[in-house]
Amino acid sequence: MNRHSALVVGGGVAGLQTAIDLASMGINVYLIEKEPRLGGHTSFLHQVFPTLENAEELTEHLLQKVLNNPNIKVLSYAEIESVTGSKGNFRVHISKRARYVDETKCTNCGECEKVCPVDVPKKFEMGLATRKAIYMPKPFAVPAKYLIDEESCLYFRDKSCRACQDVCPEGAVLYDQKSLSEELSVNAIVLATGFCQYEAEKVGQYKYGVYPNVITGMEYERLCSLSGPTGGKILRIDNKERPKSVAIVLCVGSRDEKHLRYCCNIGCLNALKHAHYLKQQYGEGVDAYICYTDVRAVTKKGEQLYQKVRASGVEFIHGQPSEVRQTPNGFLALDVYDLGTSKLLSITADLVVLEIGLTPYVNLKEKLQLTLDEDCFFMEKHPQLAPNETIKDGIFLAGTVQQPMHVYETLMSASAVAMKVLSFMRMNSTTH
Repeated sequence: MNRHSALVVGGGVAGLQTAIDLASMGINVYLIEKEPRLGGHTSFLHQVFPTLENAEELTEHLLQKVLNNPNIKVLSYAEIESVTGSKGNFRVHISKRARYVDETKCTNCGECEKVCPVDVPKKFEMGLATRKAIYMPKPFAVPAKYLIDEESCLYFRDKSCRACQDVCPEGAVLYDQKSLSEELSVNAIVLATGFCQYEAEKVGQYKYGVYPNVITGMEYERLCSLSGPTGGKILRIDNKERPKSVAIVLCVGSRDEKHLRYCCNIGCLNALKHAHYLKQQYGEGVDAYICYTDVRAVTKKGEQLYQKVRASGVEFIHGQPSEVRQTPNGFLALDVYDLGTSKLLSITADLVVLEIGLTPYVNLKEKLQLTLDEDCFFMEKHPQLAPNETIKDGIFLAGTVQQPMHVYETLMSASAVAMKVLSFMRMNSTTH
């Protein structure tokens, strides 16, 4: 290796920012992402706190910096198979999944998509939008080419359909395409693998997955987004009608010994943001409730948003619903004991929004021989003095794989870890 090189694992905003900062320092960066698109969870949001700027535009800004930097090579739809070596000299074996579409021949004409008979529900879209088995991943496909979802395609199920191959004018559909392997030599590895939402079904009292109008905060973001299934309109899921009452429930799966004992860090400000969206759209025409354990409106902008939301007429209830029930006419009924007033309140809502806890995506722990802490995050070298470093020299942490973070905290973490990696590489060079 003539130049220092690093592998950044994860193409969300943490991985994008880390790659940008490392590349700007002259380091060769490999950015690997298991999905066929970049941007992670942030790209599905409507706006980001505290600036309330468009989340897709923010992600697009980072993405263009990555794609326009010659020091960064993006390996999408790819995963790590194994890692050998040690600090300063890691050998990483990568597997790039077959797309079943020749990227060099595909012209994005879309003829294949038109004839595909399979409809696949889109992730986070609550069954309100679908895609085809052959599709262009959105947003931010890299490369911006079609691919086949093998699990949904009828050809791979029973060979009963070849419609996309038959119609493709360029002969780009290749059912026999194989996965590709690649070996990388890098000095350092940065884990920016992000988070997963806690499974809301596990908190059974809220009937997520049972009643269609009980949704997660992430799904609610899609209702608010112009690129979402309703074009930015907050609507009931079952009948697409405008809601007259919305209840937002905090700490679902968080701060609970039965589920996740730690605070998710993002739920309170997300709830304030979600109530703000609602009042912006419908004003006094909608009743809004936030059921909370505590409202932790942290950061210098958090208190301002909290006061703004209170002034807009949102009702704050100090308590959590005991259960969500669906009435015969399709409304959702919640009983909440309000600690602030010592009264048992009954709420009827069109939508119930659950602010869900999050868990880190740590599927590489065995391959990298890393240990987890008691909350299942990667063990840090030192929580105060070396929070971006793992117990294995040369492997670093960025973003929510380290601990729950807001987007702006994630970006700061990414820039911080880039400096740590640079320092490590310089020290490693002087000792070899």
